[in-house]
Amino acid sequence: MNAIGTGVKKRERAIDMFKGLLVLGMVYCHTLQFFSDMDLYPNGRPFIEIINLITFSGFVFSFGYVSQLAYYSKPFRQAAPRMLVAAVKTLAAFYVSGMAFRVFIDGREASWSTLRPILLIRDMPGWSEFLISFTYLMIIGLALFVPLRWLASRKAIGFGVSGLMLVFTFIPYGSIHSMQLGPLIGTRDFASFPVLQYLPYYIIGILFAKYRITWDWRVFVAALIATGGFVWRWLSVDGQSLPERFPPSVWWIVGPALLLYGNFGLARLMERYPVPFTLFEAMGRNVLSYLVMSNVLIFALKSNQQQKLLVGAGEGFWLACVIVAIVTFCVWIITKPPQPKRSQPSSTTTT
Repeated sequence: MNAIGTGVKKRERAIDMFKGLLVLGMVYCHTLQFFSDMDLYPNGRPFIEIINLITFSGFVFSFGYVSQLAYYSKPFRQAAPRMLVAAVKTLAAFYVSGMAFRVFIDGREASWSTLRPILLIRDMPGWSEFLISFTYLMIIGLALFVPLRWLASRKAIGFGVSGLMLVFTFIPYGSIHSMQLGPLIGTRDFASFPVLQYLPYYIIGILFAKYRITWDWRVFVAALIATGGFVWRWLSVDGQSLPERFPPSVWWIVGPALLLYGNFGLARLMERYPVPFTLFEAMGRNVLSYLVMSNVLIFALKSNQQQKLLVGAGEGFWLACVIVAIVTFCVWIITKPPQPKRSQPSSTTTT
């Protein structure tokens, strides 16, 4: 988007803050998963479960939102190269995070024999699966460029299609054993974030950006029903085990709807008072850097402990803040700040 009369590219600060909140939540969740023990510190479990529920769906929504602004509002020839670059970046991020997991956590040698299966997506290292799913998401977004633009121009049909796509959560996951197909359509062989099942959030993100949706009572009611269905399913089973996440059930997909809508509203509120939330905005502008670098830091710290580090929910949050601060410093020293545009001298003269 261009600011009228200035020619200066203007970012959507609210969606950056939305992504920043998700980044902090993911780093906090990973910190608890690696440095806490739910038997000793059960107070961390609700945070892990809530963050797990909303994070990937939230990132998919924000990908759709940003893609509408950056890609689908432009001609295919202009958008396609940028989408390919984004896909390559996320693929490289998967390689870095996956290799770090195998070396630091699994103790494997940093050798070609370790790297090669990751490069060929024949190995799916832990806590890196979501990155390859982002790559698939960008490729699908490019392959479906024309249909997605068509849906974006038809609001009601777009929302209807996103709802109908929930049928893909009934794919017979047990018959899928391909490592390369798992991140696309799901499998029971390993943890994955199948793009096809999460794609409704991508479409909804496109529609939110296209029609500048903020508060809408119809969206609120739909989100309330979706999350209410998740809660009903959870309580009707045993009230302890959440609906299936790997691979995702229909209840897991619809579950975060109300929380994400609330998070989106919170980001809009933060946008009105940007100064205290500058860090969240910076995190949202550099999502990939934070996700990859925080993973590498967590893996390295976990592998180099002289004594086992155990933290509760409170200590884990501060440890996550330290990790975020380190990544922020790294991003800060390698990122060139935007330069203000100099005003052009007037071509007219006065007498």
